[in-house]
This record gives sequence, C-alpha cells and structure tokens, in this order.
Amino acid sequence: MKNSRKYMSDKYLLLFFVLTLLWTWICGFIPVILDFTGTPAGTFLFYFGGGAPSVVALFLVFFTYPKEKIKDYFRRCFSFKYMGWKWPLISICVFSAITVISLFIGVGLLKYDMPTMDFMHAIIDNPIMLLLVLLISLISGPLNEEFGWRGYALDKLLLRFGFFGASTILGFIWGIWHLPWYFTPGQAQYNLLQDSVFHAIMFIPSVMMLSSFVTFVYIKTKRSIMAGALVHMFSNLIGSQLLSSYTTEISMIIRYANMVFFAIIILYIFFSKKFENEVEEQIATIKE
Repeated sequence: MKNSRKYMSDKYLLLFFVLTLLWTWICGFIPVILDFTGTPAGTFLFYFGGGAPSVVALFLVFFTYPKEKIKDYFRRCFSFKYMGWKWPLISICVFSAITVISLFIGVGLLKYDMPTMDFMHAIIDNPIMLLLVLLISLISGPLNEEFGWRGYALDKLLLRFGFFGASTILGFIWGIWHLPWYFTPGQAQYNLLQDSVFHAIMFIPSVMMLSSFVTFVYIKTKRSIMAGALVHMFSNLIGSQLLSSYTTEISMIIRYANMVFFAIIILYIFFSKKFENEVEEQIATIKE
C-alpha cells in the first residue's frame, strides 16, 4: 500500500511547483532582461513558458501515477459525466452578471470609457469567429495551466491542508506564477503595474479568491478537472477577452466585483456543514 501511494508524495508536489515556476519565470524574464520583449523570439519564449503547469503535470502523471490513476486523471479531464452542465452554466451566468454590473458601475456611474469589445463585434459580423475566440480562450489559460493547477496539484493539497488551505496555497502560487506578465508589455498585469502598484499587488489576492471558487466548483462536480478549467476559461473570456480593448479602470472594477462575489462564496463555504461533508467525501475518494 505504501509503495502504491508514492505518486502522492510531497516531493513530487514540490517538484511540480519548483519546475513550473522556474520554467515559466526563466522563459518569461529572459526577454525582459535581454530587452527583446515584443519580438517574435521574445513572444515565442514568453508563451512557451506559459505552458509549464500542464506540461510538467502531464510528465509527472505519466511517470509517477499507477495505471488506474492515470485513467482516472484523464476521465476527470475530459468526461462530461463528471462535470455535467449545471456548474459550467452557473459559471457563465455568474461571470456575465458580474461583468454587466461592473460595466454599469464603471461606464454608467463613474463615466469611464466603454470597452470597445472588438471580439464581440467580430463575432456579430462573422459568427464563425466565435470558434476562434473560444479556441483562443481555451488555450490562454485552461489548456496550458489546468492539467497542472487543478489536475495535478489540487488533490494533493486538499489531502494535506483541506479546502481553505489548499485553495489559498494554490491561489498564491498561481498568482506569483504570473510575475513575468508584470514586465511584459501588452499583458494585463503590465498595464496594472503601470497604472497603480496597489492594483498590481491586488491581482495576487484576487487570484487566490478565484482559486477558492474554482475549488468550490471542483468539489461540487466530484473533482472534475474539466469543470475547473471551464470556470477559469469563462472568467477570462467573459470578464476580459470579450471586452477587449478596455481601460485599466474597467479591468479593476470587474476584478473587485469578482472578489466581492468570491468573498460571499467563501462565507457560504465557511458556514456550510453540507459543503464541509462534500469536501470530506471527495478527500476520502482521493485517499482510495
């Protein structure tokens, strides 16, 4: 039994985080240090680093997981049976409502510039563009990250630290993983840093709170990695990509509105005995 559980060892989890951060930071900071950001080589290297979470995780899954756990991993990555439709639809509604409310506050009340919504106009003019937008949204986050964050790391953290500890630790690492984005022109985090150090710093706790919501959906869908990936995707798509281009002020209103919603979910989680039981059930499943 002990040997069969070696794949859950702390050393593999630590190895995942170390390799992921080093790979992304080295690839992300080299163009900054050598001053070739924005060039084809710099852009390639930056995005090559962005795939580290999923690539490192898949490597560790194939080389450390027993066969039955590999099958379970990929079932949870791609099976609609685990995910269902309820929570993806709820996520779409939640992020849509947050974005509409944020635009009302930012544009209607505070008189900030309305986002140009270039992707939205392109889709209206040519509906087939929706497939391209969805593909871009899928690649820029879920595909290159979620095989790792939720797929590989979350179960191991849940087992050791429970819901709040796992969500907080993973969210913090997920947040600081974006450090090269702060120094790469054209990235949202770069714009935040140019506008306000406070807003730039607040990106980290906002990602930590988003992590709690993704973990919440992950538990509700019986540890569906696909469901967690779709929450990540819809957060980016609805709150960012479909609005592009937009001002930093609008970006931060949406981010703070998200944080208010996540805080409400966290309060529910804290006081909900039912959800506590659901977490315990899923942790027991991880131990099997």
